[in-house]
Amino acid sequence: MPQRLRRKLTEVATEVEQQLKAYYNVTDDQLASWRHKAQNNQYTFPVSKMVPIADIWIDYEVQRDVIHDHIRKIMKDWDPRICSPVSACRLITTEVEVTVDAYDGQHRTVAAAILGFVEIPCAVVETEDKNFASFAFEQLNDTGVKRLGPADLHRNALVRYKNGSREIKNVKARTMQDQFDALGIDLEDKKTRSNVNLRGPNEYFFSHFKYAQKGIEADESGKVLNNILGAIQQVFQMQEEIDQGVYIGLYELHRLSKTNVRDQLPEGWMEDVLTIVKKTFKSSRVVHDKAKLQHQHVTPGAAWDAPRVMSNFLREVYMLNGGELNLPYHGEGSKLGIVDGNHVKGLIPEQEVA
Repeated sequence: MPQRLRRKLTEVATEVEQQLKAYYNVTDDQLASWRHKAQNNQYTFPVSKMVPIADIWIDYEVQRDVIHDHIRKIMKDWDPRICSPVSACRLITTEVEVTVDAYDGQHRTVAAAILGFVEIPCAVVETEDKNFASFAFEQLNDTGVKRLGPADLHRNALVRYKNGSREIKNVKARTMQDQFDALGIDLEDKKTRSNVNLRGPNEYFFSHFKYAQKGIEADESGKVLNNILGAIQQVFQMQEEIDQGVYIGLYELHRLSKTNVRDQLPEGWMEDVLTIVKKTFKSSRVVHDKAKLQHQHVTPGAAWDAPRVMSNFLREVYMLNGGELNLPYHGEGSKLGIVDGNHVKGLIPEQEVA
């Protein structure tokens, strides 16, 4: 295994700057602009112990290699308010030279050096243990910090909207939430729903944040999202959960109908489709489960593609039960065989087959 050397951070920063110019098309003008913007930023670093960048070393026996594009992104949108202190340690030795070894935060430190800062906030541990940096790095990166989930991001977007931000993502989040509030449906994951102290107050809930966002992307006014949720809630009134499979099936039928003017569907078509599908399957959860069974029956081992399968399943059960709308679909190769009688045993109750 090649030896990995400790390198002075300013040397790494100089090398990275040259490589950014050579391989990432970063120009001198861009660097000058980013430096000016960073040096004249109205914000300041968090209150912390400032350490000269010239005193910082990076031990590449411990640390990972530099990710150049990550440094480019940090420099481009530099904001010292979110520059959390670099985690570092100073070995207590009898040597005259005193250096600081960074074990977490090399990317923001290299970015700061390239942008012209001479100091950076550090949380420095003084220790006699030469293995401390390695131990600390492993603890910070091996166990991992849980990333923000869709629910966290949505909640933060709503807070920013409440505080006056009208960024597009925050406006969309507010519009999306408004549809759930209007229908009395809690938008929350299943873990939250199962906690009596955290769950929302409504009788119904929906747990798939990314599917909800698709509804807003289809129509920023929220009408499509409202129609999908309202149709499922109205037709399957006895179920607490708005089934995500049925949801994405209706969404996909809507999407397909918008790609071809011949497939335009009338107002109220979603309720019509689900009402006729319910003649066979009384529960939306059963609709979802039976679609999975039929998919495996027709295409054994094939990957599950929820939008495609669920939309085609709704369409074919609707047709089997005499539905009159000409619902769009993905082509002959995507048919599930229900109308042709090629359905898994027990999928359709005997009285419906007759």
